[in-house]
Amino acid sequence: MTNKDICAYFYENLGQGRYRCKQCGSERKQIANTGYSNLIGHLANKHDDFKDLYAATLSSKDSTLRNFGFVSEETSHRFHWMRWVVERNMPLSEVDKELTRSMSKWRSVSSRVLLTSMHDAAKKIGKSLEEALGSYFALMFDGWSHSSMHYVAVYAVFEADGAVKLQLLALSPLQDGSKDDDLHIELLDGVLDVYDKRLAMVACVVGDNCSTNQTIATEIGVPLVGCASHRFNLAVNRYITENEPVPTQVKTLMSKLILVNNFAELAKTTDLHPIKRNITRWSSSFEMLERYVRIRPQIRTVEAVEELVPTGAAHRKLLELLEHMKKFQSITKKLQCDGIDLADVHLRFDSVITEYPTMRGQLNANASIVHSPVFEAATVKVINGGTLSKAEAAAVKPFEVAKCGEKRKTRQNDYATQILVAGPNKHPGRANYSLLLKELPPTSNECERFFSQCKLVLTPPQRTCMLPANFELVMFLRANRNMWDVKTLASQLRPIPYNTELEKACPCTPKQK
Repeated sequence: MTNKDICAYFYENLGQGRYRCKQCGSERKQIANTGYSNLIGHLANKHDDFKDLYAATLSSKDSTLRNFGFVSEETSHRFHWMRWVVERNMPLSEVDKELTRSMSKWRSVSSRVLLTSMHDAAKKIGKSLEEALGSYFALMFDGWSHSSMHYVAVYAVFEADGAVKLQLLALSPLQDGSKDDDLHIELLDGVLDVYDKRLAMVACVVGDNCSTNQTIATEIGVPLVGCASHRFNLAVNRYITENEPVPTQVKTLMSKLILVNNFAELAKTTDLHPIKRNITRWSSSFEMLERYVRIRPQIRTVEAVEELVPTGAAHRKLLELLEHMKKFQSITKKLQCDGIDLADVHLRFDSVITEYPTMRGQLNANASIVHSPVFEAATVKVINGGTLSKAEAAAVKPFEVAKCGEKRKTRQNDYATQILVAGPNKHPGRANYSLLLKELPPTSNECERFFSQCKLVLTPPQRTCMLPANFELVMFLRANRNMWDVKTLASQLRPIPYNTELEKACPCTPKQK
């Protein structure tokens, strides 16, 4: 009985030196190549009968190698093929090619069998999500268009094992009416139905501040946490519009520099290329101005555009605008960090409003673009430990949890103390709120990152004709990579007959009603 074997049985390896105890769900850290003292110490302190349990498992007739993380070679090789296709954006048909098989040490597998294994893994992930979601959770969703198809990504935000988790539920195509709120509600209802959940279990939604999302939240009857990155993008675009002559002049200059002859002339003096801005994202304006400042001396050597180069007061105004945009860029990057909450967002936005009052229309906590200002204010107070008003307490009522711990023993009070106790309560007892409320994501940036991966998957020429069903399956497995491993396939003793009906094979597609 070695410590290595004991830890393999009692812990799930989460990677990067992190392990989850299978008995209580708590996470422990253990640096690689330093033994197992931290993991064994947890078992000794919290589960003092772990040695007896392990010994009983070894002697049990029902004990299998799978309990200790061992799987067959066939399953292991199929898992590696699956990882290769999902994580490396490879076409499924690639596993059928003789050249590919000859370069691999893994046992050959057909694309048909591999696809069946992928469906089987997706169903197991769906079953795990159904159990983990519980009776209340939040939804995050956003839309993305590619070619003639419009997709809606739906994430679940829920509390499990003492942490708030974010997992993809579906990437579903929306054939018509990409801005129709009724179709979106029907889609969300269908996605939840796959996991045996109902819209009544949704505590709130997270998404862009567009009118469609606001209508969806109103009709469902839940608060909407509008994406802070989206609001800040609108505010900065408004600020740039007020200083539009400067960016427009540089845009014209950059457009001329991209022309073949001018580009060749510029390339003689610098390896940096001119950058054009994307009008929908203010950060591209920042990148354009920053690049202009870096290559301005080289640009002046190109005679064809020399007259377009800003000089004097125009150049000084451009430098001043660039300094302001550097501050905006730092806010944008912080909004994209993990671990940020609504309190952080409100604090930063209030500071920006103090220095830039013109942005109040988008960044103020009570701005017209904010769908649920009372709910957001209440969430910020819960995070900061403030006292809630009646309206705020009502807004976060679904997130209340029972207070834990035993009641203190009642003491015998003297006459003076009894008078104070009988009087008005100056500090009413505060309710306890779930971790989900405190760690609600204030942005839908996770959807944006996911759509970047989607675009990457569909970019190779060999995958442009991929079936929407297979595309959704691949992205479901990719986004939920932390929920499947080789043991997920271990129980599949033989290939499951392939079923072409997606709703019977993959849990991430809404059922047709």
